[in-house]
Formats: sequence, C-alpha cells, structure tokens
Amino acid sequence: MINNITVIIVSYKSKKILLNCINSLRKFNKILILDNSNDKELKKNLKKKYSKIKYFLSKKNNGYGAGYNFLLKKVKTPYALLMTPDTSFKKGTLNKFLLSLKKFQGNYCLMGPFKQNKIFALENKKTISEASLVYGFSMLINMKNINKNNFFDENIFLYLEDIDICKRLIKSNQKIYINKSFVIDHIGAKSTNLVKKEYDEIRNWHWMWSQYYFYKKYNGNFLAFTKFLSILIITLVKYVILYLSHNENQNRYKYRVKGLFSSMIGKKSFLRPKKS
Repeated sequence: MINNITVIIVSYKSKKILLNCINSLRKFNKILILDNSNDKELKKNLKKKYSKIKYFLSKKNNGYGAGYNFLLKKVKTPYALLMTPDTSFKKGTLNKFLLSLKKFQGNYCLMGPFKQNKIFALENKKTISEASLVYGFSMLINMKNINKNNFFDENIFLYLEDIDICKRLIKSNQKIYINKSFVIDHIGAKSTNLVKKEYDEIRNWHWMWSQYYFYKKYNGNFLAFTKFLSILIITLVKYVILYLSHNENQNRYKYRVKGLFSSMIGKKSFLRPKKS
C-alpha cells in the first residue's frame, strides 16, 4: 500500500519543523516538496540526506492551495498524502493506518485523520466513518476521484481552502471520511519561521479576506456585503479604540480591517510575506 501513496508538502521558511515532519515519513518512497521561499540551501541539504525526496523551488509564493495543486499535478500514484510542515505521523501508528486502507472497500475522495475531529470520531464506532469535512493540515486524496476542477481554489492564499474543497466535493457527490487509524500530531500555527509580528499581520489579513471571499462565493455579492459590512465597522471601531489607547493588539485589528476591506471591494488576495 505504501508504494501507492505519494506524500506532498508545501513549505515556506519551515526548515526546523519540516525536518521533524520528514523524519516521520521515512517509510514512504515518494515524497514531493514545494518550497515557496525558494530556499536553495535547504534543497541542497535535503537532497543529500533524503534521496527519495523530489524538491521543487518556487520563486513566487502563491500560497497553500496553488502550492498543493502544483504538487498534485505531479502525483503518479493512486493516492496523495497531503501534509503540512507542522505535522507528523504519531509514532507507531503508520502501519495500522496502512492496514486500515488496505481493508477499507469504500469509494472515497478525501480521508482525514482522527485528531482533527475527536468528538465526531468518538460518536462513530467504526474505524472509518463518513464525514462532511477534513481539515487541511493532513488529508489522504484519492487521485482517481478528484480532478483538476476540484483541486484547491487558487484565489485563496490562506485559510478556508480546505472547507471550500470539501464543500465542492460533497456537492459533486464525492465521499469524505475520517479514519481513527490515521493519527497525526499537529502543532498548529508553526508551519513557518516568520517573525511573530509579520506572521500575525499575514494571518489576520488573510483570515478576514478569505472569510468574505468564501461567503461571497457561495451566497452571492449582495448577501456577503450585507453580512460583513457590520463586521467591518465593528472591527474598525475596535482598531481605533486600541490605537488611541496605544494597545499592542491594535495591529491585529488594523490588518483585519485591511484584509476585509480589500476583499469587499473585489481586490485579489495580494498580501505576502516580505522577502528577506
């Protein structure tokens, strides 16, 4: 079974955490990594240490969805295992996971790990249970049942691209499952080595931009504008209050206002980390 799976990872300034992820994947024979920070030195070091890895450099950071789409188009095995750099297989669980896949006869498009939705998994006695959502830190993709039209939405740079792809797959009658034998350690918010200030700016800007874009995509422009206008005003008021009181959290709301306003006036998701 392991020879039927290609691991795909999109990295951005993730050297330290990426090595931990790779070390948990030593049994896999096919690993594709796209580095959106164009780190030639890291590529050189990894190629020396891990001969099984195919390492791609990108001069332009196009985000999560576009990065994984690039790698999915290069997968030649029946399955792709998407991992983010801040994840790793829980020790001693990989063989059990592979065995569960070998036994499972269901026809699915995506399969997610147990940790992401413990309440759902505990409520379902079966090892593998049908679900409506798997989160983007790790998912097994059945390449036979997914096509390029159902890959990630490349308009989204960060946030909600996992919910978006699941929504589209469910709409096209594809099956999504959660597997109790699929156990992933996910640190969360540690996939990049960006300094905290810049990371917070990027995160807050894109969180608001993506929320509006996602809602507009499925509900239309009028309903999205009506719903988010009050959110924009409330966020702006919070920013002004924090700014006047010299509160250190003012930057968070400043970037939320900028991201939401940009999305509401139809601007593309343009904010990117600064090149160092």
